[in-house]
Amino acid sequence: MSNIRLAEKQHLSSYRKIAIASWKHPRDPSTYSWLELPVEAAEAFLLAYPAEVRPSLTHFIAKIVGHCLEKYPHLNHLLRGRALYRRAQTDIFITTLLKTREGLDLSGFTLFGVVDKSLGELAAISKTAADSLRDGTDEDFKRVQKLTSQLPTWLLGPVFRVQGFFQYTLNLSLERLGIPDDKFGSAMITNFGPLGIDNALVPLSPYCRCPLILGVGKARKIPVVEGEAIVARECVTISFTFDHRYADGAHGAQMMRLFQKIFTDPARYARIFD
Repeated sequence: MSNIRLAEKQHLSSYRKIAIASWKHPRDPSTYSWLELPVEAAEAFLLAYPAEVRPSLTHFIAKIVGHCLEKYPHLNHLLRGRALYRRAQTDIFITTLLKTREGLDLSGFTLFGVVDKSLGELAAISKTAADSLRDGTDEDFKRVQKLTSQLPTWLLGPVFRVQGFFQYTLNLSLERLGIPDDKFGSAMITNFGPLGIDNALVPLSPYCRCPLILGVGKARKIPVVEGEAIVARECVTISFTFDHRYADGAHGAQMMRLFQKIFTDPARYARIFD
């Protein structure tokens, strides 16, 4: 007699196997918060921005996050053993939804040195990277697919822990083994707005060693108080997941206040996008 009635065993995508192998019982330091921000100024700024490849809200947010981490570097660290080390540059990982023959999968690409690149450059780099992921020519993703398809889920966890020990605790490059250096960078951005999701709190991924994840929801009209009036404004919810081992609430609040100022008035901070 079964405890739970089950149907057929399901196919596991590459990312689903990685997720199952990574997490155990909840013992993580995640701290969650979010902002509901009017999006009209950001959309107008992006529409007027001169670039060969039109930048999206994700690129806009990546530039703001990069600037915030440079201004308040408390989250731009790597935890090695029991010590924090400042990262020499700010890199942002952008998650990308893929449609494969087996179904939906999740991967992404890294925008290196976002502070030193313009908004237009980030858009062009992103297009090239996303196209290579979706047409199956990205070598890093092909290696991940090959590894996850060959190894059982129960073995992936120990493999990732050994990899993390060498790459992060010992800070050794494994490029000779086909494993890219610092794949996930200082922060991650996942835009689930195109899926029709208004808001979600994204979990920290243990194997990424990334202390900050932003989730971008679907823009929709909500009531906003302006003076003594309540008006409908097009707003987007942006969630923040912080690693409490890296920083305290006061540090996160500093970053979020600056993020809000730039997001709602990008023209005033136009220099950081160029």
